[in-house]
Amino acid sequence: FIEDAFYKVVRVIDDKDVISYGTGSTNHTKLSYDVSGSYFDLDMSLLESGYLYSIRFLYYIDGSYQEQKQIFNFRVK
Repeated sequence: FIEDAFYKVVRVIDDKDVISYGTGSTNHTKLSYDVSGSYFDLDMSLLESGYLYSIRFLYYIDGSYQEQKQIFNFRVK
């Protein structure tokens, strides 16, 4: 059972966290959910065009954080 889920955005060329996991007091990258599943809003204007980025997910399960192995890449035009 996944209690909470978070995302982060990484610029692939230099492995720089552009948006870090928000697991602190603000939970700014916590995923929302409804009957259709989990989702989040991402303001793409925060990202520079021409770069490849990846989205990674972190789950809070049984009292500990576990990062998902799969990474999802996208390029901003």
